[in-house]
Amino acid sequence: MKWLPLHWFAAVALGIVLLVITMVVYQSMEGTVPFERAVPAERETAQPFALRPQPPSTSRSAPATEERTAPVALPDRSGHYLSMLVDRLDEARSRDPARVERDLERLARLDAPDARIYRWLGAIAHRRGDELAATAHFEHAVRLAPGEAADLFNLATLYLLQERYPEAIRTFDRVIHLQPPFLDDTYAYLGYCLDQMGAIEEARRAWQTALDLDPNNAVARRYLGGGEAAVAPPPSLRPPPSPTAR
Repeated sequence: MKWLPLHWFAAVALGIVLLVITMVVYQSMEGTVPFERAVPAERETAQPFALRPQPPSTSRSAPATEERTAPVALPDRSGHYLSMLVDRLDEARSRDPARVERDLERLARLDAPDARIYRWLGAIAHRRGDELAATAHFEHAVRLAPGEAADLFNLATLYLLQERYPEAIRTFDRVIHLQPPFLDDTYAYLGYCLDQMGAIEEARRAWQTALDLDPNNAVARRYLGGGEAAVAPPPSLRPPPSPTAR
């Protein structure tokens, strides 16, 4: 039997030693393989992006709610311009009354909110003998300027001329509450309306009040003096208020 050379045995032994050393070093680095790594985990089913729970973000704050600024309201200058226009018409009334009347009627059709328009149109209609139109205009003026005693007096006088005595009495009462300078005439015409309604005693008290305010009041003196009480003197409209009244 022929023996192998001795250096072969040395090479095989050296290879075995190197293999054992390599295995020992590998196990010392990796350690024992755990059970979880030995069994492959089931792959999770991917969810759609919209269904994935989003972790709360701590680095970015929620966007601030946008504040809506209210629109800036521009001042309404229409009343100022209308007042300037009516002032110009007032200045032109004596120079060109026909044109001014046409302009006033246009403004009235537009329902312009200035009592002077309807006050002047009412006076024009009264001069022409159109008491219905005059009454309508003065009613409009009173709605716009309920504290203007002259307009109320003229409206009550128009009611009197149309024998609308209950309305005239109520309107004269409104004039009395305002205590105008022509309070004596107000009581005198109020007495006439009361007399026509059959309230004789109230009428005499109204006439006496008129005389107390002005002993020269012709209407009250005529009725209390025993004259023709059944016939009223033709009442006249009061002049328009001062230019400062609107």
